[in-house]
Amino acid sequence: MTHAEVADGLCVAHGEPAQVLSTFNSSEVKAMIAHAHDLSKQGLYVVGGLSYEAAPVFDSALPVRASNHFPLLEFHAFEPKQVSVLRQSQLQRLPIESKFMPWLDQQTGQHYQETYQQVQQAIEAGEFYQINLTTRLKAANPRLDAWALFQHLYASQPAPQSLFLRGSVFNAISLSPELFFRWDGNELQTAPMKGTRRPVAGSVDVLSDSEKDRAENVMIVDLLRNDMAKVCQAKSVQVRSLFDVMHLPTVDQMTSSISGRTLPGIALADLFAALFPCGSVTGAPKSQAMLRIAQWEQAPRKFYCGALGVLSPGGQVQFNVPIRTVIEQADELEYGVGSGITWYSTVNDEKKEWWQKTAFLREATCDFKVLETLRLEHGQWLHLDDHLKRMDRSARQFSYLFDEQDVRLHLSTVANKNPNGTFRARCLLDACGELQVELHEMKLDESPVLLRLADSAMRGKPEFVLHKTTYRPEYESFQRQANGAFDVLLFNAQGLLLETCRCNVVLKIDGEWLTPQICERASTYLLPGVLRARLLRENTIRQTTLNVQDLQRAEEVWLINSLRGWVPVAKVVDAHDMVLFSAN
Repeated sequence: MTHAEVADGLCVAHGEPAQVLSTFNSSEVKAMIAHAHDLSKQGLYVVGGLSYEAAPVFDSALPVRASNHFPLLEFHAFEPKQVSVLRQSQLQRLPIESKFMPWLDQQTGQHYQETYQQVQQAIEAGEFYQINLTTRLKAANPRLDAWALFQHLYASQPAPQSLFLRGSVFNAISLSPELFFRWDGNELQTAPMKGTRRPVAGSVDVLSDSEKDRAENVMIVDLLRNDMAKVCQAKSVQVRSLFDVMHLPTVDQMTSSISGRTLPGIALADLFAALFPCGSVTGAPKSQAMLRIAQWEQAPRKFYCGALGVLSPGGQVQFNVPIRTVIEQADELEYGVGSGITWYSTVNDEKKEWWQKTAFLREATCDFKVLETLRLEHGQWLHLDDHLKRMDRSARQFSYLFDEQDVRLHLSTVANKNPNGTFRARCLLDACGELQVELHEMKLDESPVLLRLADSAMRGKPEFVLHKTTYRPEYESFQRQANGAFDVLLFNAQGLLLETCRCNVVLKIDGEWLTPQICERASTYLLPGVLRARLLRENTIRQTTLNVQDLQRAEEVWLINSLRGWVPVAKVVDAHDMVLFSAN
């Protein structure tokens, strides 16, 4: 385990824990909290926490979505001699080649839109005045050690409440900046976090001046004050500071600080009964917000939005709210992200906030953008409408933001600045909907080209084949096989033709123009090219199943894309230069 509790590094416990407390049984949770606290009072470091789904243990009026495969509570106890300090300069970053599969939102854009509408209707009906709605991003397990991944992420964003726990059936990698509560047996402190903005160069007050974020923060401060009053002495609960701004590498966060003196005889389980889950990740009123969360969210939260922390020797405790937290379990990684929605929220602003909160994670592991390659000729974009429709489809697939009007305006500005010449434009759309355009002068060459057949089957994930993005490891690998050829022709495990790394392919057989079809049953996945789609609509070409052997019966072979149009193929050879097709 690790816990960020020293100025220039992390406390690290080595070796096997002296004791492990873990349960899936709600009836055991309170007793295990008491036992964990007793172990710390006996001089042990105790690390762990509670899942969000443990909430009904303390109050049956707090509904959750059941999770049968994740513990409600887990604590690991260590002897003090097992604990040492790992300085920040000693943290190990992962090599760039170890970047793994991108993080994909498990919630579709359509589901988010529908849920958001229900949220607004519920607020209007007076069910609650704020709700924290979340989703899960998932990535394939990169087969990296979880501790190595934690160090890499912590080096990217050294959040003050970070914690790592190698658990019984999971690994928890928490880069949380939010303090849930700190308690020394007398003084209770909380620091609810509400309000997020991307940092703006030269303007440190963008967040603190935001009326919406300040209103959200005040709502949650009021909720936490009321929760704390259940376990604190009368009139001792005080707001120590409001609207503080914490600056992290990729986001600014608004936080406030509250403290109070606890009543005599209060136990740690009593604090959880009063405070858990933290109001900043539920909404207000808490019970109604949690009811709707259980109905609307598609998966349990597990440790995300629960509590993770350290019980130090002597009994002092400190827990975070596990936001910015990765759970490694079985063959996948899971990361929860969400935001507080009020009547003044907008659907795009909330979704943008979600993606801003994932920026450090994506940049440190695998960031990708939706990609469209367009041709700009004498100040005019070719097939612009078709490209924008495809970009919109891809943005929806990955739950990225896409504002067609803004994109058109950006492209119009680029075109007006380049009225002469022919250019290849790489249009890159990021998760927050921001467009970047890279222009390169383009020289047209209509000479027939050499095509090389790949030496093995294409096995790319369908979503990264059917949609064009900057995440192209399979295509890049095959392109390295070109060995002087213009492009590499791809096929699947059944020997069915797909496309090349850059173009769709058309074969003329028995006088008919044919192109490989997209078919899930046949596992023929390929990019639905803009020119290909136009030619299909015009009945110029027909899609069908084609295999590698069909190259030998082809009268002509062409490559097509909207950038170059029709490109004639002079010859197709395999990896050993054996000719599979030759133009007459």
